Amino acid sequence: MDFQIYIREENKKLPVSVDTLMSISLHAYKLMKKEAKDISLVVCDDEFIRRLNKKYMKRDMPTDVLSFSMEEGELGNIESPVLGDIIISLDTAEKQAAQLGETAEEEFFILYTHGLLHLLGLDHEKPDEEKEMKKYTSDILSEVMERS
Repeated sequence: MDFQIYIREENKKLPVSVDTLMSISLHAYKLMKKEAKDISLVVCDDEFIRRLNKKYMKRDMPTDVLSFSMEEGELGNIESPVLGDIIISLDTAEKQAAQLGETAEEEFFILYTHGLLHLLGLDHEKPDEEKEMKKYTSDILSEVMERS
């Protein structure tokens, strides 16, 4: 499977290994039986993600992760080598990590996996969907971290 992760840093630097992100992505594609496609990853601060959250989700507040699929919406029928965009606020990831007793890197991997699963079609609006998403996240990260 040949794909790339395109990284854009908005006021924050990528705090994790690109190789680990590639492993997470590859495992998710295999587990979900989906074609591997390129991913756009934006690492940002709370202000940057707050503006996106306000514009696209109508929520004027920072959030941890946003995902924008290239396979959904009015242009979703256009064939693209890019699966979509994952935007992660490092500010919020660090705050959540501290509250949960995790490292910022662990939280970043969780948020990246969560965003990727959204791009692959999973959601968590209903309790059974949330349970499924948590299981996939756990399975993917367990497998990747065992190999690291």
